[in-house]
Amino acid sequence: MKHKNEAAQTNKTRRRRNRADEILEIATKLFGQYGFQGTTLAMVAEVVGLTEPGVLHYFPSKVHLLQGVLAYRDARDFEKYAALIALKKENVAEFFAIMERFWGDNEKIPALIQLFVVLVGESISGEHPSHHFFVDRYRRQREIFTQQFRQISVRPDVDLDELASVIIAVMDGLHIQWLLDPDAVNLTATFSLFSKMIVPYLEG
Repeated sequence: MKHKNEAAQTNKTRRRRNRADEILEIATKLFGQYGFQGTTLAMVAEVVGLTEPGVLHYFPSKVHLLQGVLAYRDARDFEKYAALIALKKENVAEFFAIMERFWGDNEKIPALIQLFVVLVGESISGEHPSHHFFVDRYRRQREIFTQQFRQISVRPDVDLDELASVIIAVMDGLHIQWLLDPDAVNLTATFSLFSKMIVPYLEG
């Protein structure tokens, strides 16, 4: 009887996790399309096929749901960065070659990219619930890049924090242009062009 109860509890936990993941997937798309302010729990509930109290059973408020979505997105991004750190690289050219490989994957996740762009714009206001999340996220992203640059040969007159900010700015700007006009902007090719332009300068 004990084993049956444990199995039943395991199945219940798995179903709950699957339903929560489904809610996060839907909320990711809706937040990306309508922003945090324009998305309601009722909209999420309707698409998922639950009542509004049903969604609140998994996420106690819309802010909790937003936090869950951001954590979901963040986990994916920083998995990429962890893999980037783990790869061996000895110079600037190798660093950007690895970046290009990871960058190409972004075209496969437009909903997540759109979510990020929309929420970053909204979160400029200090009162937005994701403001501090994005401030911290950009800081961590800059730190990861500067740590990488310290391990390879970059010309000594380049400020590494400023270099990290420039690269992130290029990435964000390309995302916005691609989302607005995907047929006119090739993410992979454009970032590759940027790499070819900046590598000779950084090598000195």
